[in-house]
Amino acid sequence: MGFNTFLQFEKLFSVSLRNGLTRPKSVRGLGVKMINMGEIFAYSRINNIRMGRVPLSQKEANSYLLEPNDLLFARQSLVRSGAGKCSIFLGDSESVTWESHIIRARLNKNIACPQFYYYFFNSILGRQAIDSIVEQVAAAGIRGSDLAKLPVPFPPLPEQEAIAHILGTLDDKIELNQQMNQTLEAMARAIFKSWFVDFDPVRAKMEGRQPVGMDAATAEVFPDSFEESALGLIPKGWRVGTISDLGKIVTGKTPSTKISKYFGGNIPFITPSDMDGRKIMRKTARYLTKEGANSVQTAQIPAESILVSCIGSDMGKVTCTARSSVTNQQINSIIVYKKYSKEYVYYNLSSRKIELLNLAGGGSAVPILNKGHFSIIDILLPNEKLLRNFEKLANLISIKIEKNDEQSETLTNLRDILLSKLISGEIRVKEAEKLLEAVA
Repeated sequence: MGFNTFLQFEKLFSVSLRNGLTRPKSVRGLGVKMINMGEIFAYSRINNIRMGRVPLSQKEANSYLLEPNDLLFARQSLVRSGAGKCSIFLGDSESVTWESHIIRARLNKNIACPQFYYYFFNSILGRQAIDSIVEQVAAAGIRGSDLAKLPVPFPPLPEQEAIAHILGTLDDKIELNQQMNQTLEAMARAIFKSWFVDFDPVRAKMEGRQPVGMDAATAEVFPDSFEESALGLIPKGWRVGTISDLGKIVTGKTPSTKISKYFGGNIPFITPSDMDGRKIMRKTARYLTKEGANSVQTAQIPAESILVSCIGSDMGKVTCTARSSVTNQQINSIIVYKKYSKEYVYYNLSSRKIELLNLAGGGSAVPILNKGHFSIIDILLPNEKLLRNFEKLANLISIKIEKNDEQSETLTNLRDILLSKLISGEIRVKEAEKLLEAVA
């Protein structure tokens, strides 16, 4: 039931494929925004994101500015699976160019829907097509001439557009959830900073004012003066402790990779590369079996543990476990004692990335913060009643974040299923629309 018609990819172009511009680091920093390989691998749909800038002449601007719905392909990658990775440029409020390790494809919109072909090249069939032209030497790479000759499906334009609309609707909702979560977490961070970094409620009470943004009962818990401490002036009655005061510290461990039965189960095995900036860790690249987890029993951690990456360029990444998990040895975890606030610990540590890097020896080749040094890092400990108030407030925000994450996970799974089935022609648009209505 697959598509019957295939064309060489170049038959769909409105202009020929083009590699981007080369710009040395010495001239970067000002000018037109430039999409580099980092953006290609970080974003599949590129739309008004931050990126580096380069100078661009008027002559270059005539040929090297992107248009909405241009497809971008990675010419090279350190790993085979990254070569030919396809992203789509959806637009920007400014002019944008692209660098020389990226191939731009601009399609004739009278016969081809760019978003359909973006989804094709991100499907199993599309990746197989790309893999057939990958050349592996020192690094994996593709040639534009080979990409142009690839056979691609060519259903009628209305069908292309309908498939792109279904998959795009799911991606739009997933991105909206991510934006909502960023806003929610920013709200929680603002409250944390006001209460525990800037001490706004304490300063207000010192000046005889009612602290803003809180009820009288919450305001009552804040002191109205400061006292000296090892960290400088802190609110009266609060104290300075260490991370080990907050809970049990667990350093992770990797099960033997030589024993295959240890891997492939359903217990998350978390490494720094899995820590992608989201507050709650819901998905990992690898999973352990019970046997695998039991082989590193001392490294097992429960749900709602706070994880901190303590090595190298990943230093200072912080996340929370959604369920019982195991981490590798590059992560120290805190199983927070009940009398302390998990939310407070998370927002405190996630605001201290630069400090953690400096404590680990930021000038060394590979900075590392071992369990001993991590455990004795100073931390401000407010009174328990205030911590409970913050936990209650931040937890309401966390519940909303988790709900959005759960919905996004469901939508992502549906998108991936529909992507495979629609692109292969296994199901038709009408069937997919019914599935989309069921989760709307």
